[in-house]
Amino acid sequence: MKNVTRKDIAREAGVSETIVSYVINDNRYVDAQKKKRVLEAVEKLGYRPSPIARALKGKTSNHVLFIADDMMSEYFGIIIGEMEKRLSGKGYMISLSADKGDPSFVKKVLDWNFDGVIIGSRTMEPKSIQSVISSSIPTVLLAINEYPVFEGRYGIIYTGLKGGAIDAINAMNKVGRKKIVYIDSLSDKQVLPTDYRYQGYCEVVKEPLVISGVKTQEELEIKVRELYRKEHFDGVLARTDSVALYAIRALKDLGVRVPEEVSVVGFNNSKMCEYTSPTLSSVRIRQDLIAEIALNLLLKLRKEEDGQVLRAELKTELIKRESL
Repeated sequence: MKNVTRKDIAREAGVSETIVSYVINDNRYVDAQKKKRVLEAVEKLGYRPSPIARALKGKTSNHVLFIADDMMSEYFGIIIGEMEKRLSGKGYMISLSADKGDPSFVKKVLDWNFDGVIIGSRTMEPKSIQSVISSSIPTVLLAINEYPVFEGRYGIIYTGLKGGAIDAINAMNKVGRKKIVYIDSLSDKQVLPTDYRYQGYCEVVKEPLVISGVKTQEELEIKVRELYRKEHFDGVLARTDSVALYAIRALKDLGVRVPEEVSVVGFNNSKMCEYTSPTLSSVRIRQDLIAEIALNLLLKLRKEEDGQVLRAELKTELIKRESL
């Protein structure tokens, strides 16, 4: 027998999933007629909350979930570390999880009764994000992609990725680089037009050259060498510092000098940037401020009940080193 979901209840009652969540959690005012329809739908369809949710109803879990793309990423590790420093001694725990890309993962998130969810995944589907927001769990998005407007109350942090890409391209233009390639992260998927880094690149570069949809380091280096032989590009903007270093290695294999012939800029300003040869220029994203603002937004979402979306905007900083 198919499990009855809040989406089923919403369809039966003719209301949104957000309204269903408000009624079931009893944590927001709902018009009496809508509430009546929801309760009748719950009874008719036999909806039952998960055992975990029932056990924890009315209690806080002191548990925040951070959903990311890369569990091994230094970038997300720094954000988690900054959050833990700010929560030290307050009894909170933060868990890091990768988006599994299937409905069962979202269901587990909704069942666990987290006090807050922070989403920093460019691959998580908008419909999955909407499900989390609709559950009334305080939710904060790190705007890696250009998202649609979601229904319900949530927080969103624009971390400056588009502006950072524009700054990097402009810096390469100033040193005479005119043919600049964008290299995406290792993935079997093509770069999304909604990706803010890519949007910034396309805003400045009128004839884009792109390497994406490559799963391994070896394949990426082959693509870099093939594209250089064909196009003789003179600049690289890489989505991450590690990808930038793979590109430098591939260029060195061809005897191409960095930065004399090709300038290279990465993203994230990771520790490795200072220990490579040449040292790597990179766009610094303010992980410390992301951590602070995300926690503050979660707190506001727990305490306040009006329906507005909470927004915050940050700027990046281009750290210039030898590769530029």
